[in-house]
Amino acid sequence: MSYELDRAEASLREIGALADRTRRASRSMATGFPLIGWGAAWTAGYAALDLLDGVVRIAVVVLAWVFAMLMSWMPLRAVIRTGVESRMRWAWMAVMVASPFLVAAGQPASMVHLALLLGALWGMAMCLYAITAHDTVFAVVAMFGVVVAGIAGIQEAVPALLLFGLASGLTMLALGIYRVIVGLRHV
Repeated sequence: MSYELDRAEASLREIGALADRTRRASRSMATGFPLIGWGAAWTAGYAALDLLDGVVRIAVVVLAWVFAMLMSWMPLRAVIRTGVESRMRWAWMAVMVASPFLVAAGQPASMVHLALLLGALWGMAMCLYAITAHDTVFAVVAMFGVVVAGIAGIQEAVPALLLFGLASGLTMLALGIYRVIVGLRHV
């Protein structure tokens, strides 16, 4: 009888360890590549908004957005499905559709504040997603971006969009790279 209980306990521990490894690998693939994409896009895009002009500015922002979208959708084929992906897509669509209306309601004083408001809004949406997914590290990184948007808007020492893009973008990029590396080790 004792031997069977010991085997059962060992099996439960193995199942728990397997579930943890699967969750880490899935989270790494599901968020790692999108974080790389959006981290690079925010870094390059917000810096371009602050430092470049004309067609070059628009080209960099569009290329950054396209890169982020590709990094968000391409790796999803290999991700372990949890059953909430469709609802999450609809939630992100709601955030994207609501964004222009929230900007109109807030009536930012300048294009800089408009871009910071959008960055803070999208950072808050990422934070809520991370909380829902029980992903504390991602939630902290996303909330850090929201805080940086607020600080960037009131300080005058560094160009606001450059500060926001570098601080929030590089943080997301670093987390994404870490997750992809860790995820590849668990696959």
